[in-house]
Amino acid sequence: MEKKRRTVSDIKTALRSKVRSKPRVRGSEYLEMFVLEKNKSRLEQEKENVAKRETQIEKDISVIDDELKDLEELLSQDKDTSVTKKHKKLIPSKPMKTMKIEY
Repeated sequence: MEKKRRTVSDIKTALRSKVRSKPRVRGSEYLEMFVLEKNKSRLEQEKENVAKRETQIEKDISVIDDELKDLEELLSQDKDTSVTKKHKKLIPSKPMKTMKIEY
């Protein structure tokens, strides 16, 4: 029987298990509400960041797919090893000048 793989999110913390070192003092409800609201807002912000990152990743993947499609079309059209017209435009006619930086 395989054991379930444990990750960082499986660690039982004091907050998750709702364990406190001292018993609750009467009147600390406002503090508890404040702490819970802060954690909630932090998690909501993290959720937004993850959604933005996921959108960016999808855009990057679509760009890569388009480039792959273009290259596959190029290869299917031109079986030669010669440089195609499309790529001749990308090759500069003069060598690029470089500047030496000394420290």
